[in-house]
Amino acid sequence: MEEHLKHDGLAKKILSDPIAAQQFISHYLPESCKSILDLGTLKVEKESYVEEDLKQKFSDLVFSIKMKNNEKAFIYTLIEAEVRPNYWTAFKLWKYIFLLIERHKTKHQSKLPLVIPIILYHGTRPFNAPRSLWDLFVEPSLAKEFMGGDYQLVDLYSMPDDQIKQKEHLGMMEYFMKYVYARDILKLWEEFLENFKSCLLLDKEKSYIYIRNFLWYTDSKLPEDKYPDLEKIIKEHFPKEDKEDLMRTVAQKYREEGILIGEKKGILIGQEKGKLEGKLEGIAEGERKGKIQVAKSMLLQGYSIEDIVLITGLSITDIQDIE
Repeated sequence: MEEHLKHDGLAKKILSDPIAAQQFISHYLPESCKSILDLGTLKVEKESYVEEDLKQKFSDLVFSIKMKNNEKAFIYTLIEAEVRPNYWTAFKLWKYIFLLIERHKTKHQSKLPLVIPIILYHGTRPFNAPRSLWDLFVEPSLAKEFMGGDYQLVDLYSMPDDQIKQKEHLGMMEYFMKYVYARDILKLWEEFLENFKSCLLLDKEKSYIYIRNFLWYTDSKLPEDKYPDLEKIIKEHFPKEDKEDLMRTVAQKYREEGILIGEKKGILIGQEKGKLEGKLEGIAEGERKGKIQVAKSMLLQGYSIEDIVLITGLSITDIQDIE
């Protein structure tokens, strides 16, 4: 391993020279990249993106090159120092690529740069590790489709209410989430329960998973004087036994928050009490030391033990110990 690290260090030392780096990159870059890059602007970036526990296996070289339209692209070169091909090389490359992009985003606050990974392999056997991140997944084609393409967007903002209502039980969540920022939360409840009247039985079969959570959320936004109005709305749309059970959801929240607040207060009180007891102990210890010093001085001056006890408040045993 040490010998291969020397080879690795040699390659890194050579490629750290701009002329050698320009020759290497110019030769190995795809033609589609070279046509948009100004290779004369190549610059070696000093930051390292390799994790601490991998520095004995990899040493990274990062070059920045301006595009011909003056934007920056990054060429990311990772030099492998192992004899055997590493199965996870493609995965590690992506980790370093994201670290590089994250740093660029923090510094420049602009569109993300291109990152072109290059591996310089110098092992003693054929390189047979997967070349693509997607090849590491159980279903490469599906992984590339789901993870490499656009993410799935559930856009409630632009979704028509009629489309949401057609989803019945699921639609309850989507409708409430769409209008959750409404100023009049009571009006939202009335409209919601009217629009999903036929779905309340579906939610009841699922132990009111949506209604309970909506009530939980509403309680944090609803002024205390409006709470009876919410109870009235719930009463109009739910059977009595369900209404009482649902309203206990909010009561349970108060109990849990009360317990939590009580625990926090108890901890704080305990901490303050401990500090106070510590201070009192410190004061008492300081006073005792002072009394002992007075007692020593009085003994040297020939005072009787009875007088010292009377003046200092120490016990006869304490004074005898001093003697």
